[in-house]
Amino acid sequence: MSTDAEFSTLTYPALRNQRQDDRDDRARAGGHAAGYAAGLRAAEAEVAARIAQLDAEHAAVVSHARARTDRAVALLAAACAALDSRTVPVLETAHAILAEGAIQLAEAVVASEFSDVGTAAASALHRALATVDASGVHVVRLNPDDLGVLDADLLAATGVTFVPDPSLGRGDAVTEFADGYLDCRVSSAIERARTAIAEARS
Repeated sequence: MSTDAEFSTLTYPALRNQRQDDRDDRARAGGHAAGYAAGLRAAEAEVAARIAQLDAEHAAVVSHARARTDRAVALLAAACAALDSRTVPVLETAHAILAEGAIQLAEAVVASEFSDVGTAAASALHRALATVDASGVHVVRLNPDDLGVLDADLLAATGVTFVPDPSLGRGDAVTEFADGYLDCRVSSAIERARTAIAEARS
């Protein structure tokens, strides 16, 4: 019989505590949920930051484009103003020359027409009475040469008194009323046309 002692490791069975296991499971689940929620929050924060960055970049692009457009419009307006400052005086001068040319042409045409004695006299008579009521006319003054070529019966038929006036030119007439007169002189008509053109241009 041997006197040597032999030793062996004793193994005790683990005693599980169900309540502790449940707490551990809940803790692990809570940890996973907390980690997941934290991850979501971090992702949302990153997305929000990216959106804010994109919005800022877009706003900067729009602002830059608007500034460039405003500068372009301002430059265009300045160019138009500069062009107007050069062309408007030229156009005004051209209009003045054309208007004066038209007046001179009218004067030349009238002078040519009135070179015929009969035409000048008939025109003077027509302008003196065409737009007035003959019954209200006091007297009509005509150039003596014009009055001399007009038909006496025609003058009498108007019922108006005609008086020769050497101060009037060929084709001129002045119709007098009790309270005023109508200036039918050719020079006055041309001057009125010149004034009307000048006022229209101003």
